[in-house]
Amino acid sequence: LTCSDGFFDLWLNWLIFFERLEIPDLPVFLFAEDEVTHARCLELLDQPRESGYRADVTCLPWDFVFEKKEGSGSLKAFSYNQMGYKLMMTHRPTVVKRLLKEFGRHIIFSDVDVVWLKNPITHIQQVFMNIDPIVHILGQSDKGKICPGFSVYRACPEVIKLIDMWQDDLSKGDPSMNQKPFNNVLDVAMSKGIPVPDHNGNTTLKKITAAFLPNRLFPNGKLYFEEMTDAEREGAMVVHNNWIIGYDEKINRFKDFDLWAL
Repeated sequence: LTCSDGFFDLWLNWLIFFERLEIPDLPVFLFAEDEVTHARCLELLDQPRESGYRADVTCLPWDFVFEKKEGSGSLKAFSYNQMGYKLMMTHRPTVVKRLLKEFGRHIIFSDVDVVWLKNPITHIQQVFMNIDPIVHILGQSDKGKICPGFSVYRACPEVIKLIDMWQDDLSKGDPSMNQKPFNNVLDVAMSKGIPVPDHNGNTTLKKITAAFLPNRLFPNGKLYFEEMTDAEREGAMVVHNNWIIGYDEKINRFKDFDLWAL
């Protein structure tokens, strides 16, 4: 996850729901977008939990990824089209790539406006264990495209190269539209392949395989809050509170559906 001070309550809500599931052997890494978030997160992690269960959470400071601090010590809850929000969107691929390279493990990226209602790990592992074809990227479906706001990445050179391409494409356009550049490069990687160097320095084209998470188990905000019945919502594993603009609006919608734990 990544979080700024202005979105800290959403992160705390995410953590409460996540810890209620008591998922073993699943470390959590939170990249703090500002100094205040890092300090608040470290303080939070020392406090007792509501359920008594404490997840394995590491709060990563700014210099885990970037050499020089940009911006102020605290970033507010920017709206969708504000420059601060756009700047934060450009950090996502950098954080994902650093984690893949640093730890060499498959990672799940989750926005903080996501709630985990049931343990999705078994389902995700079943897809990633499928070796024909190998699934490199798994994600929530959003209008027929993968939403990076809840997505899974295989630790391999092909995916790292794809993220480099995503980051490059993101820098050329509107960074708040991070989903479009991601899917642009993903489409190319799936159809034509991407150049990946081998240990001998030779470059070969390798294709990426991507798959959608079942949308009734991993619904986006429009599907879960506007279209699914109460009975269908009971089966949801992970809910993404997107398709709505505004920090207060997100929280109010969570409250309306009893998904707000604070």
